[in-house]
Amino acid sequence: MKKLKTTILVFLISITINNHAGNAFPVRSTSNDIFSFAENNPANPTAIKHYSPADLGMSATSLARIDLVVKEGMDAKAFPGCQVLVLKEGIPVYDKCFGNYTYQSTQKVKPSTMYDLASLSKTTGTLLAIMKLYDTGKLKLQDKASTYLTFLRGTDKENITISELLFHESGLPAGLPFYRLAIEKNNTPSFLTSTKDTKHTVRMGGNKAVNPTLKYKQDWVSKIPSAEYTSMVADSFYINNRFHDAAMLMIAHAHLYVKTYEYSCLNFILLKEIAEAITGTTMDVFLDREFYTPMKLDEMAYLPLRSHKKDEIAPTLKTDFLRNGVIQGYVHDPDAAFLGGVSGNAGLFASAKDVAIVYQMLLNQGELDGKQYLTKETCKLFTTTTSASGRRGLGYDKPVVVNPKHSPCCASAPAAVYGHTGYTGTCCWVDPVNKLVYVFLSNRTYPNDGINKLARMGIRTRIQEIIYQSIK
Repeated sequence: MKKLKTTILVFLISITINNHAGNAFPVRSTSNDIFSFAENNPANPTAIKHYSPADLGMSATSLARIDLVVKEGMDAKAFPGCQVLVLKEGIPVYDKCFGNYTYQSTQKVKPSTMYDLASLSKTTGTLLAIMKLYDTGKLKLQDKASTYLTFLRGTDKENITISELLFHESGLPAGLPFYRLAIEKNNTPSFLTSTKDTKHTVRMGGNKAVNPTLKYKQDWVSKIPSAEYTSMVADSFYINNRFHDAAMLMIAHAHLYVKTYEYSCLNFILLKEIAEAITGTTMDVFLDREFYTPMKLDEMAYLPLRSHKKDEIAPTLKTDFLRNGVIQGYVHDPDAAFLGGVSGNAGLFASAKDVAIVYQMLLNQGELDGKQYLTKETCKLFTTTTSASGRRGLGYDKPVVVNPKHSPCCASAPAAVYGHTGYTGTCCWVDPVNKLVYVFLSNRTYPNDGINKLARMGIRTRIQEIIYQSIK
């Protein structure tokens, strides 16, 4: 069984899923109930052993109800397409692709389609870097962020610790509109004019208030790259290199609140900065070297247009209020976009298969295909520790068992579950009790992210509940 857990994803998922995963309505798959892998057999090295959900204590009939929930969401135009993947003990028991890239497009979602993970990037990217640095003794959880980030020194943020950033208990506001730094004040639309720093941020995007006459400061934005303009925000849209430091100063000067739980993208933006200060390289390069490349994650990347064609990536917006065009292959989150696309809060793109591999490695206590990426002790610490408030783990989101109505997970999810969700319509949850990995990826933000029907209909949590109901 140990060999099954550690080898199944690299071989089985890369071959079996791509051969059998279907596209629903109509579903292209004819064999989603049975998955196979090659076992070591000296007499017959090509021998194939087949597994059905029943072999793993789950009901295929019950799992088939996932199709109905997805179809309900698509009929309501909560999302144009999605990927759903469920692993039990490292084996796929449900794996399907549904719908198209957009409501108008005929391009079907397939297993290799990459989605903007949004805040799922926090745990699939940034947190892995922090865990690796902790694992190798490069940082401690009680270290002050200012030890590594000089722009926080001498401010009221000086004593914020890494654990407080991970728990979202730093006192920082939920977010800051970095993009305002580059906008001409006299041409700022009304919905961007407020300069009051509030604890809670209102996410802007989509077609909420498109302003085609929006003007940027000439010394901050360029249509062509150069030595001063290397960060690409969108097609023919480059931001001045000094923008990054200006954004960090915005964090340093932001109002600091009481150190109670407040989910904040700024926490993970700072964690990324810490990782880069320690490693001396960009976070995407570090993660590629330590995790993504050796794990053979060909469909997981920051700045995916460097390595993939645009039509391999699902679009996230039809018209962005800041970039005034279709957003496809560029991160949806405005702050992450203006920080160059590699940010601590967002920026990672991936397929469900590759997301599942990362979290199966964590479920395996840091090991995959015979390689130990993180120690068992580090995996246990980060995936089981819960903040004093009981709301968050060390970077991971957790079920709210005492108040299911406010929980990101379904009612049947054990307290040991960990994972994260993403604004664009994504999630991944790991259940170490039942040895489950559940991935849902969509582009619910296309064409407009103004109304979150996916959340209102509870699609992700309803699918998760079906998974638990299918366990015999």
